[in-house]
Amino acid sequence: MTPPSTAVRSLPLLAVLFVATAAARAQELPPVAAAMQRAVTDLRLDAAGLVVLRDEGELHRSVHGNLTAGTVLPIASASKWLAVATVLTLVDEGLLDLDVPVGRYVKEFDRADKESLTLRLCLSCTGGVPARLPDRMRGWDMDKFAAEAADTALRGNPRSVFLYGGVGFQIAAVAAERVTGKSWHELFAARIAAPLGLSQTKFGTLSPIGGEAGTAALPWVAGGAVSTLDDYTTFLHMLLAGGRWHDHRLLAEASVQSMWRDHVPEMVEVRALGFDAERVRYGLGTWIETLADGGRRVSDPGAFGFTPWIDLDLHVAGVFAVRDRVGRIATQLRRVQDAVRSAVRSPAVAGTSSTVSLANGGRERRYHLHVPPGAEGSPGLPLLLVLHGGGGSGEQAQAATGLAERGVRAGFVVAFADGTGPLRSRLLTWNSGGIPTYAADHDVDDVAFLRAVVADVQQRVAIDPRRVYAAGHSNGGMMCHRLAREAADVFAGIAVVAGAMNFTAADAAAPIAVLLVHGTGDEHVRYEGGAPGEAIGRAGNRADASVQQAIDYYVARNDLRGYPTSRQDGKVRIDDYANARAGGESPTPVRVVTLDGGGHAWPGTDVRPRALADTPFPFDASGAILDFFGSLPPRPPASPERQPAPEPTPR
Repeated sequence: MTPPSTAVRSLPLLAVLFVATAAARAQELPPVAAAMQRAVTDLRLDAAGLVVLRDEGELHRSVHGNLTAGTVLPIASASKWLAVATVLTLVDEGLLDLDVPVGRYVKEFDRADKESLTLRLCLSCTGGVPARLPDRMRGWDMDKFAAEAADTALRGNPRSVFLYGGVGFQIAAVAAERVTGKSWHELFAARIAAPLGLSQTKFGTLSPIGGEAGTAALPWVAGGAVSTLDDYTTFLHMLLAGGRWHDHRLLAEASVQSMWRDHVPEMVEVRALGFDAERVRYGLGTWIETLADGGRRVSDPGAFGFTPWIDLDLHVAGVFAVRDRVGRIATQLRRVQDAVRSAVRSPAVAGTSSTVSLANGGRERRYHLHVPPGAEGSPGLPLLLVLHGGGGSGEQAQAATGLAERGVRAGFVVAFADGTGPLRSRLLTWNSGGIPTYAADHDVDDVAFLRAVVADVQQRVAIDPRRVYAAGHSNGGMMCHRLAREAADVFAGIAVVAGAMNFTAADAAAPIAVLLVHGTGDEHVRYEGGAPGEAIGRAGNRADASVQQAIDYYVARNDLRGYPTSRQDGKVRIDDYANARAGGESPTPVRVVTLDGGGHAWPGTDVRPRALADTPFPFDASGAILDFFGSLPPRPPASPERQPAPEPTPR
């Protein structure tokens, strides 16, 4: 194997200590462990613990002093995420609506001075309700609280003031009890604790914090919970996964995202101890912070220092478990969080990245390569080649899909290739066949180029040739369809997002695994095929194949059953086509993800290429691609050639 480029260097021996796996427990990250030890020493903490998470498992875990993974701690305001999640399960079911007057659910609030108060305002501290009630609330139950809170005057007009406190969250909890007829303890146990296996996480009183946990007549949902490092780590992992835990969905992904979205009117100032007022906003029970390096962090710190957080830009989460005063530990917590960000970005954890120039077809082409840590010691990693849409670039596809970071974390080598165009690094296209593009006009041999990219990557990194895959969006997805016909000896599978199978001039007999993701509301590449509904310039001079034509072709080519196994999750339908022969399973399945009403944007992205672009559909297309390819066995040896599958009849 030839030496890698200067940007793809050998990893130091220390990297072995950094590498994260999907195991339930992780090794310590040395810089993070050092920051934690400094915090424990400087603050003379009797007990402390830290877990750092990513999608595939724990990156770091360390405990210090008397703390164990099962030590029960009062978590104070870190209770809010537990409470908001519980309420949002009822919103997902349609039992609660965040934007109707609270008085619809809690009769005590059905009065003129509270008619503008909604659950969204309660959960975002913008309803004008007081931060606390004057009475200490001893001996109260939920009904007594509702009556007293309703009689307490607002401290400001709804939507015109931010008042951080627990009263609004308690009002939401009363609404949850009233619409279900169940106690808060029952609701939390059934909807969050039991599905996640949180045996030690319960809600108790405000004073003393966490008292009578699990039985309190007035469980203080904004600050009265107790939990453990293990329990809260599991809960946080569910949030990091967009509301899913293993095969069970607790929360809609859109509901989780709503927790992290700023719900405070733009002109209303947000102030809080420990946060820079210019950098902090508030979501649903969530502090939203813009970091100095441009990152975005959401957190729910408690008064005793117990702090869960998620760095959204890195998709990394942490649970800092202590029992101390939050003002005393704040500086040390920041150092720990900074150490986590630094470690996660280091080559030893994030892998290496480089831009590679490659001469092909008389042109100087390029691709962007991302390699997991420890790749040189691997017997052979899967390779995912990602193709941008028409008018895009490799950098744009990286930003839109997140597949560079996520692919590397999942153990893939990921390469983003650039098409060609009048400019070197933007407005690039592929010669996918069947549509007019710059690449087609100039007869660019993109199949040869992408073969060369795979061969070049194989010279730099140990790649398993049986696990080479291509994924693409729009024009890039159309190019994947062409690769399936003209380069099936190289690619074991393709994933096509919003791209039509327009190239039919060649064919291949070898089966190939296929994932198709397409929205029924896509007007650029229509689900049912035909001319685009939103065509610019020459793009209107084409007739795209339908999704069904692609399904028919690949099902026949792979010798699969003509009818799928289907499952529905809200507006997402997943159809799996299995082997027609005995046994049912196939190393080359066809999976179709239909997004009801979805447009042309990459599903699940936070990036829009232009102001008037489609709103991205709330489906994690990048995760679906990694899951699909990650579940495939290595491609078996080539079998004797059989006759090409017949062309499907146009519909």
